[in-house]
Amino acid sequence: MEKTKSPLSIRLIFILNEIIFWLFSMVTVIALVLVLLILVNFFEGERQLDLQVRLPVAFSTNLDGMLIQENSSTAVQLLEAYGDIKFPETPSIIAKLFMIPLVFVIGIMYFMLFIFRKFIWSVNRGVIFESKNIKRLRMLALSLLAFWFLWHIYDFVVKITIARNLHFGTIEFTNNTQSHVILLIFALVLWVLSHIFLKGLKLEEESTLTI
Repeated sequence: MEKTKSPLSIRLIFILNEIIFWLFSMVTVIALVLVLLILVNFFEGERQLDLQVRLPVAFSTNLDGMLIQENSSTAVQLLEAYGDIKFPETPSIIAKLFMIPLVFVIGIMYFMLFIFRKFIWSVNRGVIFESKNIKRLRMLALSLLAFWFLWHIYDFVVKITIARNLHFGTIEFTNNTQSHVILLIFALVLWVLSHIFLKGLKLEEESTLTI
């Protein structure tokens, strides 16, 4: 396979991806250590954990407010929103409920970054239309699809185990959850891109045969 010098934009993406990959690797190690400490009940007694997590279910507030601009103001109402919840002195069972799915999320995200890193390495060397890159794009697309599916499972579990049992006075929780459709769009784009690379590989092979 003939190699060509990569353009500046590819080299910049390569450098940025390397920085993100190694930073995420450090975060992954820290997160896995935290998960391990929670699973062995390290945060008990005087060592208490205050866990703050994203609540996947929307809540209705009906709060009145004002949109203030330079020369005018407009009345507005906050009807529905998403937010975080915090568990002061988090019980062990609740911490484990959130930490176990975190392991799968970290695993999939690390796998996707690792595959994307290999893809960028190949492109940066000027090796673009090759079968390995096509497989990498398809693995990324399937990984995003798996990530989307697990995210919905996580949202459903939190909804039926935590959200429906929360009580905050006048705040009411709705059944609305986020669809995370952007993940499906990215997965589709990567899958289509893999077919474009496959077409490019065939054209490159045909061009080589005709020379």
